[in-house]
Amino acid sequence: MKNKTQSVVLLGALLLLPFSAIAQSNERAAVDRAMQKMMRGFQAGDRNLVFEVLRKDGVVLGYAPARSSMVTQTTEEWAQGFTGKPADDEDQRKRSYEILDVTGNAAVVKLLLDYPGWDGMDYLVLSKIDGKWMIVSKSWSGQAKPKAR
Repeated sequence: MKNKTQSVVLLGALLLLPFSAIAQSNERAAVDRAMQKMMRGFQAGDRNLVFEVLRKDGVVLGYAPARSSMVTQTTEEWAQGFTGKPADDEDQRKRSYEILDVTGNAAVVKLLLDYPGWDGMDYLVLSKIDGKWMIVSKSWSGQAKPKAR
């Protein structure tokens, strides 16, 4: 009887594995869609587009070497840098991201920023809120690049 019960439990677990993998794959794809929208917002300098995937009450933090201190602000304060138009050097800016983990209602994404004057790396934390993946925090680090002569 014990072997039969174990077999039934094992069979049930094996049958559920594909559904779990599909669900995780679907969530990863949803995080990817949110990140694609964020990237389009960066490219266009479009604050409204960014706020479709960025919580206004989220937090942005990083260490500013020039100030020798931590900088903390809300995502709404940080997004004031989006002017509604692409940056003048947008054609020279490179961005890429990697989804590091999606588990349950949380995800972590690594974002690389290679700009003419800045070399940066951000870690974005997303939460699934009311069925939608939203960026709730941004932790940044980076350094200014020497000016080209």
